[in-house]
Amino acid sequence: MDPYIPFCGTPPVPAELWSRWTLDSALLLGLAVALAVGMRVAHDMRLMAVGWALAALLFVSPLCALSMALFSARVAQHILLTLVAAPVIAAALPRLRLPALPMAGLFAVLFWGWHAPAPYAATLQSDLTYWAMHLSLTGSAVALFAALRAAPERGLAAAGLTATQLTLYAVMVTLAPEPWHAWHEVHAIAFGLSGLADQQLAGALMWVAGGAVFMTLVGWLAWHFLRDDPRPRPAC
Repeated sequence: MDPYIPFCGTPPVPAELWSRWTLDSALLLGLAVALAVGMRVAHDMRLMAVGWALAALLFVSPLCALSMALFSARVAQHILLTLVAAPVIAAALPRLRLPALPMAGLFAVLFWGWHAPAPYAATLQSDLTYWAMHLSLTGSAVALFAALRAAPERGLAAAGLTATQLTLYAVMVTLAPEPWHAWHEVHAIAFGLSGLADQQLAGALMWVAGGAVFMTLVGWLAWHFLRDDPRPRPAC
């Protein structure tokens, strides 16, 4: 039996990286269907197009192939997908009255679950599992940001929970004494990184980039909360 080849292909070496665009027909068809559905339900079609283009680029561009070699590239892909593309898509949708805290809890469970060693390894061995990871992470992130957008005055706790769990994961990844994912430990060498250095880079990306996104988000939610607070303010 031939060995399984992950969806984004075999891990690349640096010299071939920029030629590794993923133009799989099933992927392109799926993206086209997603765009058609998104445009049909969107409140703001321009924002939907921007969010879709960001998400599509993460799977079509060489970043997809690079994520097969480097854990830091997979984490960068997930940061861009869940913390950049997802809120843009959420902003394009009609306002959805979703409970913010349960959505934050769902996103946390999926994020930690999929990045645990065994489920993560399974995404490198099955296309079905690979897409289950990405669709569930993206869907839960869109739902979370839609909930925060619909009721920013009640979203502070949910945003704080999400920021805390992402920071905790980033700290654990960065400070771990050994790599968590044997697959990347083998393939990072071609890029001049040890498995541990690659993992530390992944943690740093999440710590800095994820932290910046949620510091901005918490500030925005706090501003809305104070602006809409009905309680009288003391006279000066």
